[in-house]
Amino acid sequence: MIIPTRHLRRLIGLAALALLAACKPQPETPAPTKAAFVNIPPYAAQITLQDLMNQIVDPEADVIWNATGSIATKKGVVENYPRTDADWEAQRRAVLRLLEASNLLLIPDRKVADTPFESAGPGVYSSAEVQHQIDTRRAVFNSMALNLRGAAQELLKATDTRNVKALLELGDALDKACESCHKTFWYPDEKVPYPPLKPPSP
Repeated sequence: MIIPTRHLRRLIGLAALALLAACKPQPETPAPTKAAFVNIPPYAAQITLQDLMNQIVDPEADVIWNATGSIATKKGVVENYPRTDADWEAQRRAVLRLLEASNLLLIPDRKVADTPFESAGPGVYSSAEVQHQIDTRRAVFNSMALNLRGAAQELLKATDTRNVKALLELGDALDKACESCHKTFWYPDEKVPYPPLKPPSP
């Protein structure tokens, strides 16, 4: 195909302009100034307290509690504890997530739940009441988050040294840290009905 001279000149001219544009120093993007971050919080809660507990804290705590203990079977008592490297790695992973979750609990302005829930019974708070308790007693809530952190820190030491006896004892400490917070901010006066002394006749 033969390109007419006038078109050839135009193509050469466009190529020269493109080459000059590429060689021309481009203005540098200015670095963000400190003022740009003045009104941006360093962290912000992204999920509700309910999701944080259900999706992170509870599952990892269950891994820790289920890792050690005694189970009675027909063949006798079976001692359960981490045995393989994979077992210990799973234990350590759960402890690390639980340890970092203590920081997440300290982030202020976290909603309790996206969908409000009612009281589950006498002495049990609704989501609005839980929110009110946390908002008005934030220092107490923070101290209990730090109790969880302390329990997780000790669990990490026991895990890294593969101290099975310490894991058993620290599992109880973790349970107490969780339950003390629940008893304060979720079901402080829960009334658990006792079963009748004489069950009703069928």
